[in-house]
Amino acid sequence: MHVGLHSYSRRQAFAQPGYDVFTFLDEAAAWGFRAVEVMTGKAGGCEHIASDDVPYLRRVAAHAVARELRLACWSTYNDFSITSAEPWRLDNIRYIQDWIVKAAATNVPNLRFLTGYIPAGEDPARLERLVEAATRACCVLAERHGVNLALENHSAVFPYAADILRLRAAVGSPRLTTCPDPSNGFPVQQPQADTLTRMYANLALLAPHASNAHLKVFGVEGQGLACFDVDRVIGILGAAGFTGSIQLELPDASAPTDLLRRARDVVDAAIRRAGAAP
Repeated sequence: MHVGLHSYSRRQAFAQPGYDVFTFLDEAAAWGFRAVEVMTGKAGGCEHIASDDVPYLRRVAAHAVARELRLACWSTYNDFSITSAEPWRLDNIRYIQDWIVKAAATNVPNLRFLTGYIPAGEDPARLERLVEAATRACCVLAERHGVNLALENHSAVFPYAADILRLRAAVGSPRLTTCPDPSNGFPVQQPQADTLTRMYANLALLAPHASNAHLKVFGVEGQGLACFDVDRVIGILGAAGFTGSIQLELPDASAPTDLLRRARDVVDAAIRRAGAAP
């Protein structure tokens, strides 16, 4: 395992003139990260990249290699359950399919994607069927190109581990992997009595299928992270055989960047204690 930096953590910097993905990669390397995940945007637009043309994306990937960074994941945004705008829903499917090809062309092993959300008044079972069909169509292409579709537990359709495993079983593709974020769906900053127990159990179900992972940085407390036990998180991932990148995400965009460096040290130390360093 190794610690990466999600470009989402620097979204405030990306809003400033002169800051671009190449600056982000330079920063990540200078701060001691080993890997990165870069947000691409959504259908019809770009977010932390200036273009989605393959020659440009290859320049980004080459810059990461030159900085001794692993570009572990392109992070897309999609919604496969937008029933109010069928053309847009189909655009979302084509967008993920296009990015599967782009990920293969840039030698990036993972494409983070989502399922979708539940509009008011909609039948969740119908939305599950739509998402399942869209995911299956994307997985056919992912298998052909050797790219992992890393599903983050970040949506309302198939939101928790048991739901995601049900989707994986229905689709039946080895390229449908997971991108677990332990705290998604669990109010760890104001937890109820069993919140953390449920969170760790959810992670334990997702971890065996993970090809990429996220970890939110709410704060650093001594040798640990605020809100959860980082050694337990690393232990769960390690016991499942996960050897990929753990991308740090900073929920508070205004937090000092030193927090990211301190969190990197904390997670690095936990990985070493677990004997999971590369």
